Amino acid sequence: MNEDNLLKAAERAIYDSISRQLASDYRGPLKDCVDNILCRHQAKLELIVENAYLKLIDSQNFKVQVEDALTQKLARSLVSKMGGEIESRVNELKSNPETRAQITIAISKLVKQL
Repeated sequence: MNEDNLLKAAERAIYDSISRQLASDYRGPLKDCVDNILCRHQAKLELIVENAYLKLIDSQNFKVQVEDALTQKLARSLVSKMGGEIESRVNELKSNPETRAQITIAISKLVKQL
């Protein structure tokens, strides 16, 4: 293994160790080091996260996506609530012999046209 490969392997090992530390409760040798660095730069990291958050919620694309999601959720909710009302109305119409006969005639006409 040449020197360049060894350096790349060391960098990759450090990167992997830091990644594991950030993603889990891993108690490796770099834990205290990473924790100290994170503590020293916590305010800067919070500012970066806050700026990214504000940029996201102020973007037009985010607003459109939220509106679309809310519209779909509301539509599903209304349809599910109306489902019971529609079903009871259909049952009411089906129980009326006159309406039932009219529905049967209309369906027969449609079938003949096909």
